[in-house]
Amino acid sequence: MGILDKWDKRYLSLAKKVSTWSKDPSTQVGAVTVGRKKEVLSQGFNGFPRGIHDTDERYHDREIKYKFVVHAEMNAIYNATYSGTSLDRATLYVYGLPICSECAKGIIQVGIKRVVIENSKELDNWNQSVRLSQEMFNETGIKLIIKI
Repeated sequence: MGILDKWDKRYLSLAKKVSTWSKDPSTQVGAVTVGRKKEVLSQGFNGFPRGIHDTDERYHDREIKYKFVVHAEMNAIYNATYSGTSLDRATLYVYGLPICSECAKGIIQVGIKRVVIENSKELDNWNQSVRLSQEMFNETGIKLIIKI
């Protein structure tokens, strides 16, 4: 848990705005990466990969949706990569859901050093994956801040 400064609150608010760009009718997650000079490096929201048709039929069938959806955190990483932007020592802000262990691995691999998330009722529902993410972050020195 943690107390956020005004910049953390601003970037978490931006991640919340980005989450509204998702076409998923049941879950909107947004992510923003920020560099050491407080510059926005990339953004991402949960959705289908570029060029994949995001039809209502696919979004309303959970099994199909989960096969297609890219998480917001990974989309922020992919978008930075797509434009040639390094995320080394960046901060990641996530709004909507806690970070799953699969996204945690990507966060670690690109060099993000700080993660700020909004406290979510979903923390309990995703308990095992979130716990693994926290363990990996602790082991690799990534600071996780959960907004109270």
